[in-house]
Amino acid sequence: MKKTVLICSAMLIAFSLFAGDTARFVNLGFSADGAYFMFAQHGYQQDRGRVYSDLFIVDVKRNIFTPGGVHHGEYESIIEPGQSSDGALYSLLETTADQRRRYNIVYPEKGRPLYIRFPETETEEDSTNNLTFRDFERDTMYTVDLIQDVEGEGENLQSRFYIDLKLEYRNGIVKKIKIGHPEYSRKGITEYEINRIILSPEEDSLIFIISKSDVDLNVRYMIETVKIN
Repeated sequence: MKKTVLICSAMLIAFSLFAGDTARFVNLGFSADGAYFMFAQHGYQQDRGRVYSDLFIVDVKRNIFTPGGVHHGEYESIIEPGQSSDGALYSLLETTADQRRRYNIVYPEKGRPLYIRFPETETEEDSTNNLTFRDFERDTMYTVDLIQDVEGEGENLQSRFYIDLKLEYRNGIVKKIKIGHPEYSRKGITEYEINRIILSPEEDSLIFIISKSDVDLNVRYMIETVKIN
């Protein structure tokens, strides 16, 4: 069933609990010209007593990581109740400051969220991967379908996905775009879900944040980008 969401300036904000290790997604901003986007995730591996963070810088137009734009850090730590693993992110940011400056990333330039998942309000018939919603500020209708394919079991399990996007503009023009790398398989990933969709500050690109779950119920994040103007 297609899920219809009407969004204006109101935001859909969600927090969810999963088994396994669920990373926290962090929007770190776009470059001043909107050409690059930086994001991170951080979490706590309780069995190892370590906090971790991953940081990524993406070339929005090409939908690929920039050279030297992938970073990972792990740090010994004990997380007490009420504490966060964000210290891992702060530590990683200190060691990657030159990359932020190189691509002119501006922390406050976070773009405009068009959709953020509300897992606690979903029913079994709802799907975060089949969305229809209108951006009233631009008077544009979005239809989004994430198509995924999972095959194999155990150590042989692998999956792939892509996104079909349809844009219907105020002037009647309709644009259809296929996003992602449908030929690329990821081992051990059992499911993909659209977590949020962000419009770039220049309003010429979309950022799709995708949560991916593995066979151990760990959740991590990845993104797909596309130019729409």
